[in-house]
Amino acid sequence: MNSNIEESPEHNIGESSAPSRQPASFPTSHQTSTLSADRRIGRHVSIGSKPVKAAAIAREIGCNAIQIFASNPTGWRLPADDPVACAAFARAARDCGLDPVVIHAPYLINLASPDEIIWEKSITLLRWTLQRGGLLGARYVVFHTGSHRGSGVDAGIARIAQAIARILAETPPEVILLLENDVGAGNSLGHSFENIAAVLELLPGYVGRLGVCLDTAHLWGAGHDISSAEAVQLALQQFDEAVGLERLKVIHLNDTAMALGSHRDEHARIGEGIIPEEGLRALLRDPRLAHAAVLLETPTKTGSDGKEDWQHEQRHLQRVKGLMGLSAPH
Repeated sequence: MNSNIEESPEHNIGESSAPSRQPASFPTSHQTSTLSADRRIGRHVSIGSKPVKAAAIAREIGCNAIQIFASNPTGWRLPADDPVACAAFARAARDCGLDPVVIHAPYLINLASPDEIIWEKSITLLRWTLQRGGLLGARYVVFHTGSHRGSGVDAGIARIAQAIARILAETPPEVILLLENDVGAGNSLGHSFENIAAVLELLPGYVGRLGVCLDTAHLWGAGHDISSAEAVQLALQQFDEAVGLERLKVIHLNDTAMALGSHRDEHARIGEGIIPEEGLRALLRDPRLAHAAVLLETPTKTGSDGKEDWQHEQRHLQRVKGLMGLSAPH
C-alpha cells in the first residue's frame, strides 16, 4: 500500500528452520477455478471519526471484508484509548458480515532499521497496532518489512525477526501478523520471496501467528511478471517453493502505471494501469488462493463535491468480482 492514494492522516528467535514441505501441485492449463460465493472481497476504507459508518459503507458497496488504519498511517503518535468506539466498530463489522477485518500498520514502521531509536519506536507502534487490532475484532495486521538502511540483507532480516518475536509475545494470539511484499526500492526488504521466507524461518515457534500479504502492484514493481496466466503460474510456483501458498492470507489487488521492475510504489484502479487483466484474472481465479481475502487499495473516486463517490466504488468492486468469476461485471 502506498500512502499517496489513501486517507489523509487522522491518520525468542528460534534456531531451527521451518520444516521442509512439498510445493503445492499446480493446475494444468485446462483446469479452472472452483470459486464459491463465500470468497472474501473488500477494500481499504477510511474510518476517520466514524468507524461504524465505514463498516456500513463497505457492506453497502458489496464488501464482505474490510481494511482500515487504526492510527495515523504517517505518524508515530498513538491515539488515546477508546474501548467503546473499538467495541462499536467490532460489533458493526460483525453485523455487516465483514470478515476478515484487516488493519494496515503505519508506514513509518521499520523493523529492519539498524537505528535503535527507530527500531524501538517501530516495535512499540506495531505492538500497539496488534493490541488495538484485538479490540477492533481484526484477524490480520499487515506491515511493510522495511529497509536495512545499508546494514545488509542478512542483518536486516535478523533484525525483523528479533522484533517480531518481541511483539508477538505481548499481543493477542488471535491477531495474525502479515508481512507484505515490497517493490524493492533502495535497501528495502521483502521484494523477493526469499527475503520473506528467511524472516519466517527464523520464527518457527510462531507459525500460527505469521503469514504473508501479496500486493499485485508491488509484485509488478519488484519485477515479478504477472501479465499472463503462464507468468502467474511461474510466480505462484516460486512463492510456494519459497514460502508456501498456505501462508498467503491476503491479496492487495492494485493496478499500477509503473513499468515492470520499476521499483516504484504507485497504485492505480483496476483497468487504469498497465497490469494486463489476463494475469490478474488468472491470479484471482486460481483455486489454491481461494482462502485468501482480496482487498482493493486503489484510489477512491470523488464527486464534484469532493466527497467519495461510493456508487462508483460499488461498480469498481463489481468489476473485480467479475475478474474473480463471482459475478458478471456491470
